[in-house]
Amino acid sequence: MTDQSTTGAAESQPTTGTQTAPSNDAIDTSKSGQVESGTTSKAGGDDTGAVPAGDGELQAFRERLAGGDETILKQLGRYKSIDAISRAYREAYNTAKNGGAKLPALTDKSTPEEIKAYRDAHGIPEDPSAYPGDFRQDFRATDTDKAILGEFKTAMHARNVPPAAAAAALDWYQDFATAQQQELDGNLARVAKETQSALRNEWGGEYDGNIGAAQQLMTSHLGKDGFEEMMGLRLMDGSRLQDNLAFVKMMAQLGGDYYGGNAIMTGDVETTAKTVQERIDELLALRVSDPEKYKSDDVQQKITKLYAQRDKINARK
Repeated sequence: MTDQSTTGAAESQPTTGTQTAPSNDAIDTSKSGQVESGTTSKAGGDDTGAVPAGDGELQAFRERLAGGDETILKQLGRYKSIDAISRAYREAYNTAKNGGAKLPALTDKSTPEEIKAYRDAHGIPEDPSAYPGDFRQDFRATDTDKAILGEFKTAMHARNVPPAAAAAALDWYQDFATAQQQELDGNLARVAKETQSALRNEWGGEYDGNIGAAQQLMTSHLGKDGFEEMMGLRLMDGSRLQDNLAFVKMMAQLGGDYYGGNAIMTGDVETTAKTVQERIDELLALRVSDPEKYKSDDVQQKITKLYAQRDKINARK
């Protein structure tokens, strides 16, 4: 038994007459010299055309589907395989599911009527704000996120995206933003710890004084609120400006130069001046208690530095 099948679409026009099979078709004429009436010859690769009368399995399948209806049986005779009949059924089902006509994909040349039909078929609301969906309760939405949500709905509406697809995209955004925020928060804690550890190791006992000098310098120029806002700025990796190693060291150096040292703890210039003078007096006392130590290079360098600090502090008064 030979089974002839094609991959094209079935022809829509009715067929008439009884035709013999084309000479180039492999048909066993010893079993039957005829083909069924009411069918057309194979053309353009369609699933239509002559069906060998000896193809009993396919013909029996057609007859069961037709249920005694000769018109349906004639229509089924256009399909040369069970798979072709199945494809035709699926196409008919999808057409019926879309209201009797398959909706074409929208293009930049679609008419307003086509766009409206497409939106109606997919449940796209006329007002972008009517798109279903909002941020989940477990999502920590920022002001930026809330602004993005409105713009997102507008963009989805302008591109005729079905609400279900828009909701799926919004879910993805929330998952992505949550994972990204968790990574940034992790970096904040890590960088803050690393920076503090590095500065304490480098500065030792001068750590508090250096940090105080930097804080006082910035507060005097930015104000308390401005200082806190600036230091809380988040960098691209999620860390804060106040935890940037190079920035902190730079501000500590500027603060020390500005105030004459890193002894500023309270921002009180008078207190700082007294502290520096007290240290000078302690070293000068060595002239009586320990002249040799006083004359040492170490003490002389400290006194010279303290005098320079005192001069700078006095200049700031």
